[in-house]
Amino acid sequence: DMAIGNLFGSNLFNVLVLVVDDIAYLEGPLLASISPVHAMSAFSALMMTGVAIGGLLYRPRTRIFRTVGWASVVLFVVYVLNGYVLYLYGAV
Repeated sequence: DMAIGNLFGSNLFNVLVLVVDDIAYLEGPLLASISPVHAMSAFSALMMTGVAIGGLLYRPRTRIFRTVGWASVVLFVVYVLNGYVLYLYGAV
């Protein structure tokens, strides 16, 4: 439980730092100044955090492939898709 709390707390603190940075950045929106690939990574991390929290809150009684839950499958798919997008557009 402490490891999961540490992971979520660290991730949410990093998002809070980005919010404060966006407010303090005077040249416009912070996301307008970064590469779209970084925005995709940030969106993917937020989506994976939401799926993990949803998986902790709503535990289904049935399992997919008899061993893993739906949250694990969704996390894996989002991770692979994010890696693929970074591979395609990371060198641009």
